[in-house]
Amino acid sequence: MTAFRRRAAREIAEARPAETLQPIMRKLVDDARAMLARGPADARERAARARADAVERIEPLHRQLREQCARRGIGYHRAATAEEAVAIVRQLLGNARRVAKSKSMVAEEIGLTHALRAAGIDVLETDIGEYIVDLEGRGPSHVTAPAIHLNRTRIREILARAGAELPDDDPARLSRHIRDIVADFFRTADAAITGANAVIAASGRIVAVENEGNVALGISHPALHIVVTGLEKVVADEAAALAVLQVLAPSATAQPLTAFTHVIGDPLPGQQRHLVVVDNGRSRILADPRYRDALRCIRCGACMNACPVYRAASGLAYGSPYMGPIGAVISPLLWPGSRHADLPFASTLCAACTEACPVGIPLHRMLLDLRADAVRTHRAGDRKERAAWAAWAALFSAPTGARAASALARVGLRAAGRLVRPPAPGRADPRLLPEPAAPHDPALLGAAAPDRTPRSVIAPEEVLPPDLAGRFLARAEALGLQPAAAIDPIPGDLELAATAAVASTGSVLITGPAADRRRLLSAARVILRVDPATIVEHPAGLQPYLGDGDALILTGPSRTADIEKVIVRGIHGSQDYRLVLEQPVR
Repeated sequence: MTAFRRRAAREIAEARPAETLQPIMRKLVDDARAMLARGPADARERAARARADAVERIEPLHRQLREQCARRGIGYHRAATAEEAVAIVRQLLGNARRVAKSKSMVAEEIGLTHALRAAGIDVLETDIGEYIVDLEGRGPSHVTAPAIHLNRTRIREILARAGAELPDDDPARLSRHIRDIVADFFRTADAAITGANAVIAASGRIVAVENEGNVALGISHPALHIVVTGLEKVVADEAAALAVLQVLAPSATAQPLTAFTHVIGDPLPGQQRHLVVVDNGRSRILADPRYRDALRCIRCGACMNACPVYRAASGLAYGSPYMGPIGAVISPLLWPGSRHADLPFASTLCAACTEACPVGIPLHRMLLDLRADAVRTHRAGDRKERAAWAAWAALFSAPTGARAASALARVGLRAAGRLVRPPAPGRADPRLLPEPAAPHDPALLGAAAPDRTPRSVIAPEEVLPPDLAGRFLARAEALGLQPAAAIDPIPGDLELAATAAVASTGSVLITGPAADRRRLLSAARVILRVDPATIVEHPAGLQPYLGDGDALILTGPSRTADIEKVIVRGIHGSQDYRLVLEQPVR
């Protein structure tokens, strides 16, 4: 039994992850498909082009990025290995003893938290899901929902072990307990470490998305901000970054956009900002034309949401920071050898992952190639298995042998039918072998397949206003923003004049000095004033409004769904957002 099979068998027997994951993932996949359909018909194609262009031009783009970072006063550091990346971060931290860390898969990949703690540095995971799995001690089980394998009862037990006295396991109470610990830690944190969803070569700006506000705290509060990201996260320009953002949140969590989309520019006065770019095997992947498209990945998790193996075994069965189909591809490439050589076999090859991928990575084809590599190098497949497949290949290589084998198989299935196909009510179980039947006409499969032509749609129960302003208001109100004709400010209010807004997502763009995250997070109530003339249809339309400095796209109040996917609003920052649509000047 392979290492993956042993881990999967243990997880299935002890934790029964399918009971938690199956209903959540089925709904998430359906909701994500519907949310993507609300966007531009060519959103996936544009995102795929943006990522493909970045992969093709990684080194020239990084040269440009280095120059732009220097212009902004952002330190640019390139690490060839995980050990070098940790050493760079350790050196940048200097005398810092309290570090607030946001969710970063690259930081997980290089073992950054454990390495810093071993050096005597107090590191707090500030994402609610990461905080929980850090206490549990087994690591994240999903790239966007780290604690999705844990139910609320188990989470309460984990928090109780850490000293929390909680009267019940209400997700809102659990989430806010962690929120308060994180907020208190930021008051005395010396430094913050965050990840990045994209780094823009043309301007040197860093894009990071989140829902809770812990990244906003890290960007704005400590005197030192370190961004750790992978070599492949570079994109050419703001248009490419917006193309990725249009599919990232819909594919990951079925949101139009995350609550906060940060476009980070110059360091704040008195602040240092550094970008640590991690290679750690990515250049090797880039050099192999069979696998280089894996570097397009935007870490949305759509492939694992759709994967039947992931749903049955959970992410912890993969034994890697990267799980699901993309983990089964990336892990053997980042860590060559026998450590993860069996992960490409953790797949049904149903291609649901490829179909779900918003940037067009052919994951099922790569899994097949990796299986062949593993067998060829004797890292997978023992002598008996290779002999069996050699016999199968010899038998089915000629029509006569294939027809004879099929006929014998039908006879065998009928003879053992009661053993492998028990009678009703168990007959409806899709895992049971079907009744043997005459060969089907493959031509009929194309006609039976669903129409997958991309198009913008409106859900049957949803009727949106015909004008941009009306659609924007409808979307914003659904996200928790309260429209008002006029508002009289009261003490504690923060009034912000929006630079632009997005009709399809209900988002508001704040730029320049107005994008002050300290003021935003400390305000009791936020009043957003929007000029109808600046409303665009989709996020891609924000490009002319982004300017060259700091920018923040707000899509509703902060929120989390890290505990059983129950949405809790008002994590860091106000839950009270008011929206005023300014009247045009006549």
